[in-house]
Amino acid sequence: MPENLEGQAVLIRQMMTMNTPPLVYVILLNWNGWEDTRECLDSCLKISYPNYRILVVDNGSTDGSGDMIRERYGSIELIQTGSNLGFTGGNNIGMRHALNKGADYVLLLNNDTIVDPAFVTELVAAMETDKMVGIACSKIYFYDHPDVFWYAGASFHPWLGWGRHRGYGQRDTGQFDRVEQTVRPTGCALMASRELCSAVGLLREEFFIYCEDTDWGMRTRNAGYKVLYVPGSRLWHKVSRVMGRMSGASQYYSARNILACIDTNAPLPAVLRHVRYAIVLANLLLGLVTQNIPKRTGLRYLLRGLRHYFEGSFGKLEAERPGKRHV
Repeated sequence: MPENLEGQAVLIRQMMTMNTPPLVYVILLNWNGWEDTRECLDSCLKISYPNYRILVVDNGSTDGSGDMIRERYGSIELIQTGSNLGFTGGNNIGMRHALNKGADYVLLLNNDTIVDPAFVTELVAAMETDKMVGIACSKIYFYDHPDVFWYAGASFHPWLGWGRHRGYGQRDTGQFDRVEQTVRPTGCALMASRELCSAVGLLREEFFIYCEDTDWGMRTRNAGYKVLYVPGSRLWHKVSRVMGRMSGASQYYSARNILACIDTNAPLPAVLRHVRYAIVLANLLLGLVTQNIPKRTGLRYLLRGLRHYFEGSFGKLEAERPGKRHV
């Protein structure tokens, strides 16, 4: 695929003049987030790509935001699930709807983002150039620091159960302006092809939230498809508006789902698998030390997540009942 901006620009101009460019469904998941969703939708309505639709999946909101979306944005498709199905369940409902409507590409977009008008066009252009690209991700900045990277591609190390966003916290000086493959996509803004969805399936609904994008990226690469970082596609992310930056629940889902992800996508013989469990646990504990949550609470949820993984218990985390310890 052309890695120079001139070649990319030629393809974009060709696409913009096509009678029927690929159909893109932009899917936003809303859960009690009317103000963020409203701001995101207003930016999405300015997208310059000529053939796209916006779908909001309201994931069992109780603040009336689903009704407000319907009233304010009558031209936007809305699905109300009736209950909170998590990031995975809600987005899968949206993707199935989009694919049934003939979408060539589905684009998962966090509702706490603001997008550049060209961000869809750039992603489609990159994917249309190489049909082995299964997933493409945008360049993402912090909303409050609009020239500072949140995501410019990412790594993931199966032996550590850990990865990091490239460029995180750095000011953009053009250092990550090349279209290239990346190891780990981000569900914050992720475009997937119809072909990929058919070949590897959608998000693993049992994850509910966390690590689902890492898992999808690993399945994508294991199937021979590429995960691409496309710097011409830009957006700004408010970061962790739904669950908060750190919480006991995040420890639970991260611990449980990381093990499920690496065991499924990077399997090892029994002895090495248990060595890796020890390394991942040590890494999770190290991360807990640096995080701004009560350490006893974080440890309790982390251990609960590990226990549930080995018990095969997945889905949404059941709330703790007063007076009962779940360790």
